[in-house]
Amino acid sequence: MLSHMPRTHSRRTPSAPKTGFRPGRSGACEARLYQFTGVANGEGEPPVKRVAACDLREAIAYMRKWHPDLDILRVELVAVIEMLSGSPLN
Repeated sequence: MLSHMPRTHSRRTPSAPKTGFRPGRSGACEARLYQFTGVANGEGEPPVKRVAACDLREAIAYMRKWHPDLDILRVELVAVIEMLSGSPLN
């Protein structure tokens, strides 16, 4: 009977912070830089926002969460950003 034995709880390892960088084809981590152009409903906001994300779906989700008042007219893939493993920024 195991009911008399004390329970042990395993500790979860903390998860890594979520970033837009994911392993790419070359082995380096990469993210895509998207530029959203639109019409801002509020005053003083620039109509252009740039977002680094692993794909367009993640970039749109970010824009909907943090800039819901921006009416998006155009989305452009501006660049692919690569970060080598072991980089000081990694």
